[in-house]
Amino acid sequence: MASQIFRGNVIDPHFALTFDDGPHYVPLENWLEALEQCGAVGTFFFTGEWIDRHPDKARMIIERGHELAPHSYYHRRMAEIPKGVFLDEIKQTELAYQEATGKSCPTFMRFPYLSFRDENLDWLSEIGYVDIEGDDSGDWAGLTSQQIIENVTPFFKNGAIFVFHANDAANGTPGSLKTLIRMGREHGLKPVKVSEILNGLEMPPSVRTWKISIDVPTPEKITHTIQTWQVVQSKEELQILAQQSMEWGIVQTPTGMDSESKWFNHLSEPLTVNGITEDRNLFVGWVMAGEYWGYARIARKGNELILLDIATREAQADAMVYLLRWTAKKAIELGCTKISATREMRRLEKMCQQLGWDSVIELDQ
Repeated sequence: MASQIFRGNVIDPHFALTFDDGPHYVPLENWLEALEQCGAVGTFFFTGEWIDRHPDKARMIIERGHELAPHSYYHRRMAEIPKGVFLDEIKQTELAYQEATGKSCPTFMRFPYLSFRDENLDWLSEIGYVDIEGDDSGDWAGLTSQQIIENVTPFFKNGAIFVFHANDAANGTPGSLKTLIRMGREHGLKPVKVSEILNGLEMPPSVRTWKISIDVPTPEKITHTIQTWQVVQSKEELQILAQQSMEWGIVQTPTGMDSESKWFNHLSEPLTVNGITEDRNLFVGWVMAGEYWGYARIARKGNELILLDIATREAQADAMVYLLRWTAKKAIELGCTKISATREMRRLEKMCQQLGWDSVIELDQ
């Protein structure tokens, strides 16, 4: 049976502020700013559906120093669904997380409605997950800030985990946070992420990483438009790609001071992902109308070509088709039989289906 965590280590003077669901109409910044104005961090247990609808906000949570973790995909009552649906809810949330943030998903979660049965905990254990519970603030009922403060005040203790919501019903929650954070500090407690609570229990969280694995098709299946892809080698070419791709709005580009030079330096150095290093002879850019419209940074491991990083100027899925066809031709040329990627997995899978190519999304071991 999976571990259930209701409280951190009782000798550690800290507490965790956690938030479920994900708001669609009320600004997420209401919660983030209330935390940050007091120098606090939070852990947000949000649904995969929310992450897919708001990938920029998912990234913002992490970029601003907070933590994002799974809360199922569709916010189902997990006690009421069969194992296949249960595991798919977890998988789809992990895929949404990885594609939105570019990071592997942590293996701790919270059940929607706190709805689970013992069998659910067994299933979580099979995939290495931990269930995070805590003390319920009752804010899901639309309580005022003062009511929430009164509910939470008795719970302050070493290792406390407070359960709040960041959704469209919990309007009173942001207004309660500053007071509660100050109360915690008056008790000698520091607000921390759930991952720090787990570290204090000597249960450091792990992550799960997914990839799409594609069988390289026969030459007869690589037909129609590929577009022009060329190796990016010179400093001048890199500078042009860096300047143009900064305007694409992709996840990978940095923000803030000196972001342009940081991005150029990032593109200039061989990329290493999960111990696999890019082959600079396979760093290619898609050129159309005299400008870059995409790039791919690729490694080779045995019989596999690995798309370590990909990005396109436009979000249309046909750009993925152009990349797939070019990569397949290069794989055949190099004698490779597999292509894999950890970005854009679900779109790549759909394009493979349309092309009639065999592919599967699987855990990256």
